Amino acid sequence: MEKVNIYLSGGMGNLSFEEQSKWRQRIIDAINNNFDCEKKPYFFNPVNYYNFTEVRHRSEREIMEFDLNALRNSDLVIVNFNDPKSIGTAMELMLAKERNIPIIGFGVNGQAVHPWLLECCTRICDSFREMAEHVVAFYLN
Repeated sequence: MEKVNIYLSGGMGNLSFEEQSKWRQRIIDAINNNFDCEKKPYFFNPVNYYNFTEVRHRSEREIMEFDLNALRNSDLVIVNFNDPKSIGTAMELMLAKERNIPIIGFGVNGQAVHPWLLECCTRICDSFREMAEHVVAFYLN
């Protein structure tokens, strides 16, 4: 079965561990448990490696390089605009755009998200459900 690497991008620094983690796990569960997919999704969840509750790093560069390397090896990015001012998210989106990795966004919900971040996205979905259905229909089947 063909594998699709999916990078889960979104704010972390200004959010609690639960806010960083919950939506990412929700995506993983929604796609793995509710859809029959022709391709096997493999999700890269940055919270599983570096987070702000457990210090496992010696420098911010270590975190940045680790996450960006995972992104470079991804086939798709799903971004939650849960923190529209996240510099890390902006950098991830620009790198993905430069590498022609499709980006599916959600979570705008009337927030003031910089237009360039939105322009990086291949598609902006109006809901979590729409995002999951779109990812499965266009990238996993």
